[in-house]
Amino acid sequence: MNAVASPRDIANLLRDSRATLVADGERLDMSEVLERAMSFGHSLLDSGVEPGDRVALQLPNGLDATLAILGAGVVGVCTVAVNTRYSEAEAEDLIRRSGARRVPPPSATTTAPRDPDNTDLAEAPFVVFTTSGTTSTPKMVLHHQWSIVDHAHDVVGRFGLTVDDVVLVALPLCGTFGLTSMMGALAADATVIVEAFDAEATAATIERERVTCMNGSDDMFHRLLETGRDLSSVRLGGYARFNSSLTDLVERGDRAGMTLTGLYGMSEVQALFSLRDPDGAAAQRCRPGGTLTSAAASYRIVDGELQVRGPSLFAGYLAEGGDAIDDELTGRHLDDGWFRTGDLATADDDRTFHYESRLGDVLRLGGFLVAPEEIIEVITSLPDIREAQVVAVERPGGTRPVAFVITGSGEEADAEAVIATCRDRLARYKAPVAVLTVHEFPVTDGPNGVKVRLTELRDMAAAALSDD
Repeated sequence: MNAVASPRDIANLLRDSRATLVADGERLDMSEVLERAMSFGHSLLDSGVEPGDRVALQLPNGLDATLAILGAGVVGVCTVAVNTRYSEAEAEDLIRRSGARRVPPPSATTTAPRDPDNTDLAEAPFVVFTTSGTTSTPKMVLHHQWSIVDHAHDVVGRFGLTVDDVVLVALPLCGTFGLTSMMGALAADATVIVEAFDAEATAATIERERVTCMNGSDDMFHRLLETGRDLSSVRLGGYARFNSSLTDLVERGDRAGMTLTGLYGMSEVQALFSLRDPDGAAAQRCRPGGTLTSAAASYRIVDGELQVRGPSLFAGYLAEGGDAIDDELTGRHLDDGWFRTGDLATADDDRTFHYESRLGDVLRLGGFLVAPEEIIEVITSLPDIREAQVVAVERPGGTRPVAFVITGSGEEADAEAVIATCRDRLARYKAPVAVLTVHEFPVTDGPNGVKVRLTELRDMAAAALSDD
């Protein structure tokens, strides 16, 4: 006899939802979504895929991507979310390492849906995300269905989502930021629009559909605001800080009638793990981190590092081949049940924290830990400095900061003026020893947003100083 169906699995979330899905010109209610998702899921089973197996999906945002990941879930198959921007070699490497198999998308299948059984799939593996991998081989992050579903319901409460909301999901579903945003909207019975991000087209969608909620990176919202479109319908735009130069983003949003507020998350604990109060002052909303989304989550700061636990925590890192959890690798990132994020943070109160930066990005200057944002804020306050990044380079006299800047005019920045301003407003050991003007920063365009490759900037800085 089958077990009683659990409300903590994907199939039951879809059955209970009264959301509307809008994608690729179609508008579907949840009964239609469930039917078409089951059709895809059963096509997987008919092709020899077994529940618990892994399938690789590398699809841009749209109806196919949505039905594929949901359809795999309703039959207990795990999706390995392959970044749509991966090269063929990168994609094949992940597929090999995860033990997944490629399958055709839902639009290429014609299997008639069958009535699902009542198997409890809450403990079934649901999705494998990959870490950004900018400095090492991407780790494979496994989540079970229950952690995704539980977190989706927590997001509904913390983000105040309702049936009246129109939620735009423009972040790739292959990353936790996009998938978590969509699952929360489905759990809220909202209207969910899934499309690939393009600044002008996405801004037009916001204006036309009167989108009320959207999550994204700071760079995404920066580009949306530059379109000049009417974005005033957005009552909640949760953003992750990847570009520390965009210091006036919240104020710009306020002037456009768009409420932006900081948040925090990562693949191992899912996106939207915390959120700043959207009703707070701009000076608070611009701070990444925020108040924990789940009442069952908690955090602590150990030697400056943010450590977290809660129902959204991952099951573990997959071992090579994908058939088991790599207990040794997973254990290195856990401390008695607390996940070690590798992030520098400070406590606001027992439920709220402020994210500073990645611990690996912190500058160790003059015997002190210095968040690069402290120096960047001073540099970007200068006329014509549009963006800045700061890295640390080893010098004979110790580790010193080097600044990279992008000017609004495209001309070379006045390096001496930048250094003099920093010396005037900061401790002298925080002032850059060099200011290098570039036209753009090297970046990695990952599934959760665009991140600056600081390792490459460090190499560039070391090379520039060695020529002096």
